[in-house]
Parts: sequence; structure tokens; C-alpha cells
Amino acid sequence: MSKKIIFLLFAGVLVLAGAGCQGEEKKQTNENNENAQVINGNVNENAGNVNAEEEIVSPEEEDTVPTAGGVNFTSYTNKSVGYTIDRPEKWYWQHSTQKEIGEAMPGVEDLFVTDPNPLTRLGSEYLGRIVIEVSRKSLDELAVNISDLVSSEVTVGGAAAKKFEGTRDNEMVQNQKVIAYHFEKDGRTFRIVYTKIKSTSEEEAVFEHLVSSLSFAR
Repeated sequence: MSKKIIFLLFAGVLVLAGAGCQGEEKKQTNENNENAQVINGNVNENAGNVNAEEEIVSPEEEDTVPTAGGVNFTSYTNKSVGYTIDRPEKWYWQHSTQKEIGEAMPGVEDLFVTDPNPLTRLGSEYLGRIVIEVSRKSLDELAVNISDLVSSEVTVGGAAAKKFEGTRDNEMVQNQKVIAYHFEKDGRTFRIVYTKIKSTSEEEAVFEHLVSSLSFAR
């Protein structure tokens, strides 16, 4: 066998070996991507996220996550209604549409609830620390249940709103802080409510940041 033939055979072996390495690297890359997807899914589940609308925040975005009251936030968009807020990053949250709400809350078309503790079922007297309720109810209807609170004129998401605030002490609750924002937007009525027994200024700052971050796509 001539030296030229031996050289060509040796070069062919190197090409095949290189192709095999590239195939292994491509296979490994695909496996790593699949594992990353599984890990991201587990993180969302452990954080209490129970809705498919959740968007995973990239490491670059995490460096600029806003904070208030010692809590980190991440952006959340309610695609059904068209608003965006900063929600507490590590809190449990749930978004329900009218079909899911059903008769549990008559007249309510859309509901977002978030709380640092596990959430209760729809229709419970206490849904969570922060609730965003969207309905076709009138502002007068909503105001009936908060007549004991002090009101003031404010702006939320570019819309004129009323803020109700006070502390309740009665046969049902003791030292319960209540803050509620009511306003109308595009023919719908919004009610953003905070309730907490023995509330602190830091906890209220979390709620106020969420409210101040609200914006509409249209």
C-alpha cells in the first residue's frame, strides 16, 4: 500500500471521528435544553404559580426586579383584561376567568389573587391578601361594603379612582387593615383590595407598589 493511500485512509478516519463528536455534542446540548425546561417548570410549581400565563424571568431581568416592603416583584400581564402589574415574585397567585369563577362570585368576570400563603378556593370569604376583581358591577354597588372606610380621590392606571382605607374591629375581625381602590375602565369596574390583620407598613408598601405599577395595554 502506497503512502498516499495510507494518508487518505487516515484523513477519512479523522473526519468520521469529528462527525461523531459533533453528533454527541449536539445530542448533549439537546438534553441540556430539555433539562433546563424541566427545571424551570419545577421552579414555577414550587413558587405557587398555578396559571399558564406566567412568564419566566431571565437572569438579566432578575437583576432589575423592583422591590418594596422587602419583597421582590416580577411583571405579570393579565391577557384576558389587558393590564400589567408587578406581582410579588415568591407569592402564591391565581388568575380565574368568568368560566372558572361561575356562580362562586356572581357578576365577577375576572379575578387575580396573590398571597404569601397557600390560596383558598373560589367563593371563600377570604381569597387572599391582595385581590384584583373585574366585574360589570357599578361603583355604588362596590361602595356598599366599605362605607365604614375613609375615601379619597386618586388615579390608578391612568383612570380616576377612589381609595378607601381603614381598620376594622367588630364581631367578625379584630385590627384588620383594609385598603381598596375602585375605578372604571372600558366599561368594566375594577376593585383592587388589600386585607391584613395586624398589618405593617412594610406589608402595605407591597400592596401600594402593585397598585402603582398597574398599566393598561390600551
